[in-house]
Amino acid sequence: MTTPALLARRSTAGPSQALAVWAAAWLGGSAGPDDVVAALDHHAQVHAVAGAGLATWTDLLLALRRSAPSAVRLVLPAPGDAAALPAGTDLERAALMRGEAVTFDGDGASLALVPVQESSDVLVWNAFRMTPALVDRDGAGLAEAEYTMREAVRDATAALTALPPTPGAPSARATVAELAGYLGSTPLPPGASARAHRVLDTVAMVEAILLVAGERQPDTGIGLGSAQRGDAAYASLRRAVRVARTAAINAVAQEALCAPR
Repeated sequence: MTTPALLARRSTAGPSQALAVWAAAWLGGSAGPDDVVAALDHHAQVHAVAGAGLATWTDLLLALRRSAPSAVRLVLPAPGDAAALPAGTDLERAALMRGEAVTFDGDGASLALVPVQESSDVLVWNAFRMTPALVDRDGAGLAEAEYTMREAVRDATAALTALPPTPGAPSARATVAELAGYLGSTPLPPGASARAHRVLDTVAMVEAILLVAGERQPDTGIGLGSAQRGDAAYASLRRAVRVARTAAINAVAQEALCAPR
């Protein structure tokens, strides 16, 4: 049986969300560079940078400071849903392979970063300079994300209830609770709204259910009715998770970036 820590590696709660909110807080003046590094320690002890003429973490921070981005965004692409990344680009291919990216969008260009886990201790951020700047064309608002996740909780809970017991394994509910705690453990910068916290807590619970259900009934997606209906429900809920996590993280990042000093 896969452990919660291993299941978490398949989630949307990757290092990109930590970099998005804490880099935005640093750029906005409410956090220091050490806070950014500390937030990423949860994912790897060593962070390196490659591409776009950047060779070190210091190079990256200097480039971000010089670019003075007006937006910092988490992007969570998936096959068939590339999250408005430029089609056919190296950035799109890298982000789809990893399932996540961070973009720092200025007036004329964007700097995008895609993390690649080289080992348990080393994470490399591949950098891409994009001209013109990337645009968030279809991002959901935080209020919409909260409503969507309320709906998702009902479907995900039904899936959890429908799971048959697995002999010799911990109960699905216990595994979900442990995994949800892990997925919701990334701290947010000071000043993050209560609504953002609520949305991310709900996202963590729904995604934990999906990961546990998908592992225990892989042939039926999420185990809702027939295989076809189950797969459709699984895909819909996975998209809801991506949209809601993106909305919450990007709302926090934007508030931190634009906070009055």
